[in-house]
Amino acid sequence: ILLRFSSRCFHSTANRQFLAGFAHHGAASHHPSPSQPSPQRTAQRNNTGSRTIKSWSNSNGGACRNAISSHYMHRRHLTVATTKCNTAFIRNEQDRQIIRDLFLSFAQTSSPDASEPFLLVDDLRELLLSIGDRPSDETLAKLVEAVDVDRSGTIEYDEFINGCEQIFSGTTSSTSTDADADDSSPLDIDSLVTTFRTLDRDGSGDLSLDELSGLLSTAGSTLSELDVTDIMNAADENDDGVISLDEFIGFMTDPTKVNLSWRIRSSFRVALVMGGPGSGKGTLCERLVKQARVTHFSSGDMLRNEIESGSPLAQSITRTMNEGRLVSSTTIIALLKKQLRRFPGALVALDGFPRNLENYVDFDKVCGRPEFAIKIDVPDETMVERILKRAETSGRADDNEETAKKRLSTYHEQTEPTIKQLELDGVPIYQLDGMKSPDEVWADLVEKCPLIGTRV
Repeated sequence: ILLRFSSRCFHSTANRQFLAGFAHHGAASHHPSPSQPSPQRTAQRNNTGSRTIKSWSNSNGGACRNAISSHYMHRRHLTVATTKCNTAFIRNEQDRQIIRDLFLSFAQTSSPDASEPFLLVDDLRELLLSIGDRPSDETLAKLVEAVDVDRSGTIEYDEFINGCEQIFSGTTSSTSTDADADDSSPLDIDSLVTTFRTLDRDGSGDLSLDELSGLLSTAGSTLSELDVTDIMNAADENDDGVISLDEFIGFMTDPTKVNLSWRIRSSFRVALVMGGPGSGKGTLCERLVKQARVTHFSSGDMLRNEIESGSPLAQSITRTMNEGRLVSSTTIIALLKKQLRRFPGALVALDGFPRNLENYVDFDKVCGRPEFAIKIDVPDETMVERILKRAETSGRADDNEETAKKRLSTYHEQTEPTIKQLELDGVPIYQLDGMKSPDEVWADLVEKCPLIGTRV
């Protein structure tokens, strides 16, 4: 199974040497895949792809994973040393706008000595983390040294644009060699497999055009039709119309394709978790995290964290929440967009969002369309009882009967039009009976939702 991940690389001397060495890690045999797979092989891959990925992700073969990581890192440095990318990093004006917006999202603007926005080292680190890179201190220092042409200690926009190929690929020189390459941040194959699982909506073991279309991005834009077409053309090496896991790893680790692969690294999917206060959203989200490797993000926690900051915005949010009213959509989306940068490659469960139609419409415009929605139904009297029970230990100011009833009234008033719009937009909605036990609610979701079912 592990050898299949490298089957695309059999023809080079370096790869044959790698595979010979890899055999010592316990691989007994392998069968090269043909350049054009037979219908039988395609059917077999579709039937076993999900199990193969799960076995890879959950196996104890640490030595094997390290060997594959070392191989792809070697291939990455070797390609950088011998190949100059023949494709312009910025393909069109839309690319330039996306990169500009990404730069401005992390840039400093408050320095009195600065005539334009700039990035400090820590800003660059956060930017790279937001697109799925995990640079070591050494790699980061080399990037700054290579891109900071005027030696100001900061990276201005022109320097960022001119050096974006190096920045997004994590390389510092087109003439570096394996001997001086920085191996302090080894390639994280497990992270790539996790990203692949997030993209593989149906669990088939392959990525189709449909599965890539409209992906959300931490860069603040969805993947366009041009993006998806170019990615498929670049990654699908055997021209069978889909991207297998080994093709995906090869594409993501090829420095000559970084102008496309960074868009995939920055992508993520969002699931909306909806239900009244006390409906059991938090309990379900805990299960999503533990059993389906979903990233949980609570819009309520986001607001409470902002309140704890003591900012002027926090004071306004506090007054609104204590009165049982909803925080404005503008505030919610601005905070949410900022926080979602932290989750490249993830399936993110937004707990308690959207709270009204305006939230959803704004999210759709600013971030993109969610993958699906979960709605937990519980009678009002039961939710009030649960809230009062929670108040015994939560310490939350809004956990009282009067505020709970106001929140429920607002919830019902705002949820119905949101559900209708989700249905009009074709977003799948999985309705769950919150009166059932947590185990029964979870089993219903796993059965109804394919993307969750394939991750369990």
